[in-house]
Amino acid sequence: MGAFPIAEAQLAALFMQSVAYGVHVVTFAACIYTWFHRSSNSHVSGCWPWMLVAVAFFVFGTCDVSFNLYHNLIAFIFYTGPGGADAEFDRLSTWVNVMRSVWFDLNIALSDAALIYRCWLVYAHSPRRAVVAIAPVVLWLGWISCAIIILYYICTLNAVTSIPSTDEIQPFLYAFYSLTLAINLFTTGLIILRLWRVHKRTSSFFTRSWRGPSRLSFADVTLIIIESALLYTTTVIICVVLDLANSNAYYGATDVSLEVAGISFDLIIIRIWTGVSTEQTQAFTDTVENLSKIKAGASEQVITAHSGFTDLNTCGFP
Repeated sequence: MGAFPIAEAQLAALFMQSVAYGVHVVTFAACIYTWFHRSSNSHVSGCWPWMLVAVAFFVFGTCDVSFNLYHNLIAFIFYTGPGGADAEFDRLSTWVNVMRSVWFDLNIALSDAALIYRCWLVYAHSPRRAVVAIAPVVLWLGWISCAIIILYYICTLNAVTSIPSTDEIQPFLYAFYSLTLAINLFTTGLIILRLWRVHKRTSSFFTRSWRGPSRLSFADVTLIIIESALLYTTTVIICVVLDLANSNAYYGATDVSLEVAGISFDLIIIRIWTGVSTEQTQAFTDTVENLSKIKAGASEQVITAHSGFTDLNTCGFP
């Protein structure tokens, strides 16, 4: 920790989060464009829950990067007491730190809940759907308890230390990250498994139809990574490692993780609203395969299936 003083870590974290926030602005703008572009055409107007998710992520990201900038201004410009910027950043229970903890906790709560719900949707027709939902929900409730306890300590300790060095918080912080990591690994793993099977099944169907090579392309793998929110899960793992290492680089990782959560789900939501998400791919393949078994006229069947495809779970709902 001494090799990376807290003032330098916070300044680096501001730069890292600003870059990530810029990407978040772009993906959110694409979300809004897709929403208004599609809302006049079809069923997207009924997808308001996803719209609320996208807006909430953007609000949390905007608030946190704004508070991050203000905290740096306080430490490097406005604070004139002893110890300089390090002393200001080490004040654990300042209102700025408390509010940033609130934004961070709300962001993780929403991102984990959205990931659980996404897993529920992907396993819409699976007999294991109940297990897929119940297990992460129990973990999520345990995480909520840890988050409340950590926030209470941050509000009341009035310690002069960084978060990774606060002994009172560490046991709950380990549980906090262990639970969110378990939620992310469990749901992301199940989603990747399901998406992989859907993409393989789709690839296999079109291979039989047009005699092409039956293997997943780089684009297929990229889409699996996007739709499973694997990028966000990776940032969570990095946060856990840096916290265990007691490094002030933890601040930069958590700030970027907050923005990456919004970026990942913006990309998922864009695919849902444009009708090319896994649910639609699964429905399209099922429809075409069923029709191909009933009729011999393949071209007529594909056209019929495609015309009905846009009405099948356009919002990503089973």
